[in-house]
Amino acid sequence: MKDFAAIDFETANECSSSVCSVGVVIVRDGQVVDSFYSLIHPEPEYYQWFCMQVHGLCAEDTEDAPV
Repeated sequence: MKDFAAIDFETANECSSSVCSVGVVIVRDGQVVDSFYSLIHPEPEYYQWFCMQVHGLCAEDTEDAPV
């Protein structure tokens, strides 16, 4: 597989709607040709300890990010 898009979401808590960051990478012919990363203000707006241990993000990181 030489052409694909990889997407990664991180969540602030156990709710699947609590996305706090997203990353996307586009690969063509086995080469990364584009990428995108953004912080997101999660809903519901609280962080659980175990999630912060995985991705290292906390409420201060996303307080000014778009919903």
